[in-house]
Amino acid sequence: MKKARDCHTLLKTFRTNFATLQNPTHNKMDPSERYSFNPVLRWNPQVEDYFIKAYGAQHFSRISKALTHPSCYSCIRVNTLKSTSDAVIEKLLTIMQDSGFKKAADCVDSHKTDATVDSDIAQKLEHSVKESNVNQNSDACGKVVLGQNEDIARAMKESLQDRTISKCLVPGLEYVVFVKGSGPHTIDYGYAPGKPPKEVIVSRKCAEAVLRGAQIYVPGVMACSAHVEKGDVVAVSVAIEQPGVDGKWGLGITRGTIMHGLETGKKLIYPYYSERGGLYIGQGTTMMSRAGTFRVTEGIAVDMNNRIFKLPSFYDVLEGEIFLQNLPSIVTAHALDPQKGERILDMCAAPGGKTTAIAILMRDEGEVVAVDRSHNKVMDIQKLAAEMGLNCITTYKLDALKAVCRRNESNDISTKYCSKDNVCESIQGSDDTRLHEERVSSTATEGLTAVMTCTENVSNEKGNERTYISKADIRRNKQKMRNGPGRNQSLGGRVENSKGFFPSSFDRVLLDAPCSALGLRPRLFAGEETIVSLRNHGKYQRRMFDQACSISSP
Repeated sequence: MKKARDCHTLLKTFRTNFATLQNPTHNKMDPSERYSFNPVLRWNPQVEDYFIKAYGAQHFSRISKALTHPSCYSCIRVNTLKSTSDAVIEKLLTIMQDSGFKKAADCVDSHKTDATVDSDIAQKLEHSVKESNVNQNSDACGKVVLGQNEDIARAMKESLQDRTISKCLVPGLEYVVFVKGSGPHTIDYGYAPGKPPKEVIVSRKCAEAVLRGAQIYVPGVMACSAHVEKGDVVAVSVAIEQPGVDGKWGLGITRGTIMHGLETGKKLIYPYYSERGGLYIGQGTTMMSRAGTFRVTEGIAVDMNNRIFKLPSFYDVLEGEIFLQNLPSIVTAHALDPQKGERILDMCAAPGGKTTAIAILMRDEGEVVAVDRSHNKVMDIQKLAAEMGLNCITTYKLDALKAVCRRNESNDISTKYCSKDNVCESIQGSDDTRLHEERVSSTATEGLTAVMTCTENVSNEKGNERTYISKADIRRNKQKMRNGPGRNQSLGGRVENSKGFFPSSFDRVLLDAPCSALGLRPRLFAGEETIVSLRNHGKYQRRMFDQACSISSP
């Protein structure tokens, strides 16, 4: 008996020590502090030191705090080929009134934040609006531009002040509509001593989308309390990466884990209890049970009806007429100043927001070539272009680092994805070349037809016609017959590959190169970026910039 008691005591001590190691800084939190939204942005230590030296500790602290909060407004770009800003504002007001969305002007909490955001917007636009409309004199040029910038700042403040929905008053950006939100709000999660609320824990990326107005979908749910049923009111918290023993960042939580709202036992602490303190983003109603949430792969898991930051969701709202887009992205397309009939390239175009903005500014007249190296992202661009009714957009799968077509490939007839105009000129320069292309095209079609009918000796029969069918093509076509068409052969699923474009083949080129995206709001974690990765972004961008300069007209 004594040995059994000793073993039990030893096991209890081990559990206590293990819990302490897992939660070394755990202190009991007051419920008002625990059930709140007060995130601390975690950075890589070297990156944090770098920014502190650059901005100063106090200024960088304010920047980090601001990054964890979403903007107080949503920015909408109107498809002027289908509607107008005034018509969209009327429709949105009706939709918001029907959904019971409160006016942002009635919410006192967001007043101070609004003033700060207005100032930030004005500063961004000061450097983006064209100066070509200003009569520049040698002496008075600086004063004129300064006066214009002050007018822009004043127009932005008037656009956002004391209105739920308003049209941008900056000249040239009348197709931009602002929808004002509010926050942060204080939420009563219904905590009672010994009876915490049921919880749902979501991933960080899901939480960042929820803070911008989205709902909680099934893939974003990481864990929840036991016995959660459909229709339950739940508190929603966030699982944010934590530093591990090996120095790397990780969640330390497995999807489907049962979360506990209490510390059971005298000293035993449940996993991930203290880590989610101060990371509650709102309250919602479950649309399915716990079992259903982790059994299905899609659908809304939690309907967020009580949020820390109240911004309307525009999912399935006025499809084709509006597009939710960040203001800097809209200004980028505006600064490009595309004209009707031009040929414009959008490198790294996914998800297609700036591509469609360019096409609309061109009134769907001309050609906008959008490229991305991801098959699925190119399909997203095609889908968005079709949704907005745009016909001048051509999409290709292409790595932006290989945007320039090599000269030795220009003699190859199969390079039809190089600059279309230049290819046509090279082919039309010789009648013999054109006839040869037609002959090769017809024989190739016959050869592929023979392959599809599983005729043996295809290569021998077509050998006299100087058409070669590779064994890979034969295997691929046989597999199509056996398994049916794949994704690339389905309706709307085909993505054409490109071998690049000839130099000076575009009137204008837009390059939004991949970056660290550290300035996007809201951001709840920034530890993945290191000094090395930040420097590599710059090298990567310079290589893309060289490609963009080569294919744009001088």
